[in-house]
Amino acid sequence: MSAILALPPRLDYQSLPSLLDELKTASDDTLVLDAQELRHLGTLSLQTILSAIKTRSEAGKTTRFINANDACIDMLSLFGFTPETLSQPEAWT
Repeated sequence: MSAILALPPRLDYQSLPSLLDELKTASDDTLVLDAQELRHLGTLSLQTILSAIKTRSEAGKTTRFINANDACIDMLSLFGFTPETLSQPEAWT
């Protein structure tokens, strides 16, 4: 079973509490993070997403990052990630 979490256009410190709540409650075997609308990704939000991906991976669950637009891909590359590597904690831990 999988759940889809549509990320908002802006992920910064103000949107962090709701992001954290949604990530904590995602209990499905696969969590799909839909980045179609994402235009701004703050460092703290990225760290929260990375932590959730790693925690879920350690529990045997998968997390995928889909529909990354050009702005999202550019932001991820500034942090050294691609949409594919973001979902693979073994590549960055």
